[in-house]
Amino acid sequence: MLRSLIFAGSVTIAVLALLISQWTPPSAPHVEHIRQGRNNTVLILSNNEHGLSNVHVATAYALLERHPEVEVHYASFAPMGRKLGRVSDRARQINPAARSIVYHELPAELSFMTSGRKNGEGPVDVLHSPGLGSIKTVTKFMPWIVSIWSGEDHLALFEKITDVIDEVDPSLVVLEVFLRPAIDAVYNRSRLHAYISPLTPLEHFAIEQPYGSWLWKYPVMGSGIPFPVPWTRMLENIYINLRFYYSMFRMAGQTDKNKYLESKGLVYPISWFNFRNANVPWISQAVPGASTPLDVLPQNVTLTGPILLSMATAEEQAPELTKWLARAPTVLISLGTIFIYTEAQATAMAQAIADTLISRPDLQVLWKFMKATDANGTSYSDEFLEPLRPFLENGRLKMETWLDVQPVTLLETGYIVLSVHHGGAGCYHEALATGVPQMVLPQWLDHFSFAQLSQDIGVGVWGCSEASPFWGATCLRDAFATVLDSEKSAQIQEKAKHFGDIAKRNPGQYVAADEIAKWAASGYAS
Repeated sequence: MLRSLIFAGSVTIAVLALLISQWTPPSAPHVEHIRQGRNNTVLILSNNEHGLSNVHVATAYALLERHPEVEVHYASFAPMGRKLGRVSDRARQINPAARSIVYHELPAELSFMTSGRKNGEGPVDVLHSPGLGSIKTVTKFMPWIVSIWSGEDHLALFEKITDVIDEVDPSLVVLEVFLRPAIDAVYNRSRLHAYISPLTPLEHFAIEQPYGSWLWKYPVMGSGIPFPVPWTRMLENIYINLRFYYSMFRMAGQTDKNKYLESKGLVYPISWFNFRNANVPWISQAVPGASTPLDVLPQNVTLTGPILLSMATAEEQAPELTKWLARAPTVLISLGTIFIYTEAQATAMAQAIADTLISRPDLQVLWKFMKATDANGTSYSDEFLEPLRPFLENGRLKMETWLDVQPVTLLETGYIVLSVHHGGAGCYHEALATGVPQMVLPQWLDHFSFAQLSQDIGVGVWGCSEASPFWGATCLRDAFATVLDSEKSAQIQEKAKHFGDIAKRNPGQYVAADEIAKWAASGYAS
């Protein structure tokens, strides 16, 4: 019976792969006549959310530092202006010839997160389990995330960005894939453009691999299936892939918006597949050996390694915190800028931290913590802190609601022995670049991919994988112990250091800036 099922599954895989391999995904429209723009002038367009934009800001900083001949403009939403002001100030400290970034503020009411809230959705709504449990949520939210704006807001933002493009007249526009109105504006104005993505090539180019291998060989976003896909999970992977890509082709919820935008003259329908083509440069911060290898990497893709925004040392930014870090090897727990703890999550994490500090008296913990609140703004009591009272009192645990220093800067101190994060592309690559072991607690979409990847390449563990996206004290404690105090610890530390050494040889932000400066000066074949 088992052999018959395996044979039937193999035949199904072969037939589907043969059929799918004959299909070519759609690509972006080819711009026949590029408007040249002002030489050595770059306009960067991005959302303001850290996870979406940090690679763009880091590249802008590297441009100021290394390429003062390039005039850098940046259009985004508040509070990006203050951040870019600090970037400009720091660049001039490093290189007195550096210019300031010219900032163009986009309407705050049209920002990514604000637009999402208008639709009644938030980060908590996107939470899902990996594998088959991911299908319903992923197929619902991914088409929505591709362009989160209503038709009217999309048009308003498109018009505002078009005005910025006309005003700046750049020789090159640098784009972010989740700011779709900007992509439409660039097409409409026939501008030379390039993309920078915090994700690896797998998330964007799996479907372009030969022999339909995206279907059976490569795990789909949100599944948490390892690479290469095990035979035991092959049919599961095929099923999830088919459901995922069907939803991305169908783009439920975008049909009416596309009709509205077409009536206003925006002729390129919103899709996950029509914003890229073979002649448009694409920058990815992937590290060979630390990202899922593709059989065919498109020629227009540049792999830079981690693109980091690190402008000042931790001691310069937060001297008191840095002094505390220097006391002992430190575990950093920071699950992203928007993560808030439910009482169950806080209770489990508190107990796991207490158990870890008891078993390892040489360690201390820096925990970025914020409580979840209900609709009335009230929250739970501090009873969950009981196991941690001794460590708060003796200073081995420091809890902060916000860190006034970039997490990557803390990792660069050498005092952090473990980075506990949610699996965002930025967090993964920051730990990778600084050689710090990782413990990943994924919540949604690409988080599961990076959790599995960190485990596959040996730089960390996927904490509480059986319970994701939730966790308990026991599995958290076990995950801490695996990285900090087990037979695997030395191997994990060695692998983390190995990739950190590779990343430091040629930091990704400078590689990206060199490419951007080159295209801004000379253009590329259209």
